[in-house]
Amino acid sequence: MNNDEPTIPCGLCGRAFPRKSLTKHHCLPRSKGGDQNDIELLCSPCHSMVHCTYENATLAANYSTLAELRQAPELQKYIRWVRKQPPTRRLRNRPRRDKL
Repeated sequence: MNNDEPTIPCGLCGRAFPRKSLTKHHCLPRSKGGDQNDIELLCSPCHSMVHCTYENATLAANYSTLAELRQAPELQKYIRWVRKQPPTRRLRNRPRRDKL
């Protein structure tokens, strides 16, 4: 990471990343009526974990805001763990057998 480049915290785990490393997460999925106004910036591992865990219908019904997503019981253990990882570590998330 270049020291001159400003960092922004991931909306889910709070770890700092350069802006270009963050991905756009539609809080209300586009397939469920979301638009460009419902976007939050997440690091790639957190964004991947959200979509490995939940279907778009579940996200739209139960977790349409970042605050609700942070409180999701299925993500609590992951969030505690990922906060301890350095931003440079490459993470891969396995999809759940049955998405919620």
